[in-house]
Amino acid sequence: MPEPYWPKRKGPPYRLSNAAKSNRLASIRCTYCKRQRFYFIADLITAFGDVECDDLVRVAKLRCRRCDGKGSLDFHVGGPLRDADKAWLRKIDYVEDIRRIHWKDVQGV
Repeated sequence: MPEPYWPKRKGPPYRLSNAAKSNRLASIRCTYCKRQRFYFIADLITAFGDVECDDLVRVAKLRCRRCDGKGSLDFHVGGPLRDADKAWLRKIDYVEDIRRIHWKDVQGV
């Protein structure tokens, strides 16, 4: 007899809207080339919708441009603690009608 299905996660999902209440910035870091970018959580909600924080990289099919997706991406909620003036912040420049997102980099947070 097969075993019943059990959910992989316990508790309510932690979505981007919940993260926006406690923090303003999120970081996505490539594990292969160590490139790290910071994003406004409100911009991520605009771009990808209110998805779970753990599933953002998988649902949005994000990959690193520098290393062509060789490494995996890590998503963390929180801004730069030190060297904030050297951190790269990505903002939505504009969103086209076909939902193509263009980002621009701004140095210093």
